[in-house]
Amino acid sequence: MARMRARQFDRQVAKRFERRFGGRVGVAIPGRDEAAALERQREIVELAEAVADEHAPSGRVDPEPIIRDKAMTLSFGEYGDAFDGMLEFQAGRFHVFCNRVRTGTPGSNRSRFTLGHELGHYFIDEHRLALASGRTPAHASLSEYESAIPVEQEADTFAAHLLMPAKRFRLAAKRKESGLAGILQLAAGFGTSLTASAIRYAALDLAPCAVVKWDWRGYAWKHLSSSAFRAHFRQTFESSSDLAAGSPTRLALEHKPPPECGYFQSGTVASAWFPGTLPGDWRDVIFIEEAVPLGRYGVLTFLYPASSLEVGR
Repeated sequence: MARMRARQFDRQVAKRFERRFGGRVGVAIPGRDEAAALERQREIVELAEAVADEHAPSGRVDPEPIIRDKAMTLSFGEYGDAFDGMLEFQAGRFHVFCNRVRTGTPGSNRSRFTLGHELGHYFIDEHRLALASGRTPAHASLSEYESAIPVEQEADTFAAHLLMPAKRFRLAAKRKESGLAGILQLAAGFGTSLTASAIRYAALDLAPCAVVKWDWRGYAWKHLSSSAFRAHFRQTFESSSDLAAGSPTRLALEHKPPPECGYFQSGTVASAWFPGTLPGDWRDVIFIEEAVPLGRYGVLTFLYPASSLEVGR
């Protein structure tokens, strides 16, 4: 009965998208203009949150029952360092592999995001149909924003919105502390990693902030909240050598043991992070810099102004 309801729901979602957008969700094509790319992202967001509302209308979203409802099989195994997850189509059936070497035990935050990522490959029509038709072979996925491949980024977008629907995340965030302390609380509540939760926090513009990821080779990527971007805090320094000695990020990258809370924290100024801001300029406001070691996955930096009123000057 549950599978029948899920199949009926899937048909309803497909019809809804066909009516609204004139066809199935389109393929992301390199070179498309920004408006089309944003529309594509919005379609995936709506799809993911619709799936979340159908399968888990309240509380935490668990990917495993959704996988079972779709008559897919699932296995956790040790597959070296090659991938986080993989969706394979064999003998008319989809199977999900989750790599315990990289994602940890079943139910861990990273494994949950990985399963959400593979569900993205299933629910996004083009991904699923390409696998089912044999046009695209099963491929190893690196989830949690480690891949620059468009289809992997789309699956990450789906996973984030499946596990952290906007309304639920906003409501929960209102009751949390500022900075990494609050994001850690959100991550625990939603069963998601710190990285995914911090990106979601910035994407929803819950406060002016920047999320900067470092791997052990150096700068990896950053995400800015829209309010930080509008305030012209956009480009950040991308070499650790440009950061102040003894700063939280430098300490984390130097493998110093963090305080009991799990992350380094100190005050800084905008000019120490944003090269477009001159020391002493009116925009050289005080920021809080927090940096948390992520083990094999590097370091995450979270920046936010000590006073949000200063950013809006």
